[in-house]
Amino acid sequence: MTGPLIVLDGVKKVYRLGETEVWALRGVDLVVREREFTAVIGPSGSGKSTLLHILGCLDRPTQGRVLVEGEEVSSLSRNELARVRSRNVGFVFQRFYLLPYATALENVELPLVYAGVRRRERRVRALECLQAVGLAHRARHRPTQLSGGEHQRVAIARALVNEPKVLLADEPTGNLDTKTGHEVLKVFRSLNAEGRTVVVVTHASEVAAYAKRQIRMRDGEIEEDTGGLG
Repeated sequence: MTGPLIVLDGVKKVYRLGETEVWALRGVDLVVREREFTAVIGPSGSGKSTLLHILGCLDRPTQGRVLVEGEEVSSLSRNELARVRSRNVGFVFQRFYLLPYATALENVELPLVYAGVRRRERRVRALECLQAVGLAHRARHRPTQLSGGEHQRVAIARALVNEPKVLLADEPTGNLDTKTGHEVLKVFRSLNAEGRTVVVVTHASEVAAYAKRQIRMRDGEIEEDTGGLG
């Protein structure tokens, strides 16, 4: 049995719009373990994106505890959350957010530039990540020379380059056609087979089917969890 990587204990999230309270999460208990491939599935407004943001330390809960590798992060400052995030989490979004005039290699290197990593090491690590997603041969190409699926694979490589503990993907196939989307999902499956922890948020059951564990959300609560909390 692999150990817990992220633990949510009684997590609630309320957004206040004027005098109106909107409950995004209503007391969620969840354990994300090392080496899991998990899909969080639910309709719009079910709370799945809010859950992803809290798992990724992009947001704090209104109530409840969040532990990342045993460290309580629920009440940390923005700067402290950013530290935890940079050390533990890689993000992949529906939109690719690639720099249009930079090569695939330069796009993947970017987080390492911000981290102050030397140029030679940046190149080596970025090429390794492009190799991991099957795009080392396209390293010198710019986004205008790449397909939509290749854009997303570059984005995945960029998310991997800081060697995060968990890869969080928010609707990663949303801007792709069906065939290309399945190719990207196979990349996630391959990365998981190599030992990466992956959590994918989606509204599509065919996307969730790629994961070993499915968590179904509705109205801010976990309706079903095929992996349990164990």
